[in-house]
Amino acid sequence: MMFKISEFQGIDPNHVTKLREAGIETTEDFMKLWGDKTKRQGLMEKTGITGEQFAGYGSKVRLARIKGVGLGNVELLIAAGIDGPKSLFEYTPEALVKRLGETAAEKKVPGTVPTLDQVTLWFTERKPATAVAP
Repeated sequence: MMFKISEFQGIDPNHVTKLREAGIETTEDFMKLWGDKTKRQGLMEKTGITGEQFAGYGSKVRLARIKGVGLGNVELLIAAGIDGPKSLFEYTPEALVKRLGETAAEKKVPGTVPTLDQVTLWFTERKPATAVAP
């Protein structure tokens, strides 16, 4: 799925503007840049976005692009320590729902915890990996 960078919660509006000025308006634009360390470094220098901030934005973008995750679950996943597809797919759907429920309660993350059926859909396009059992 493609989203506008401006649609994400937690991305500084000034950074959204600076990214837009640099030609980065969507998740697709961001991912094209993400794979090129030289361009990524140049953009950070040009915009004043720190490496830590840029990595955080990258996590949000990568998670939102997983089919079915969308924008609504990104903050909960980040709060649970999941920063991209690789760390998400270390879980089984059952273990992930449990982890997200615990995180929502502990950290008081707003919104609803996705159901097992919703989370299971996230795994339909996953690449083979070893998963953590519930």
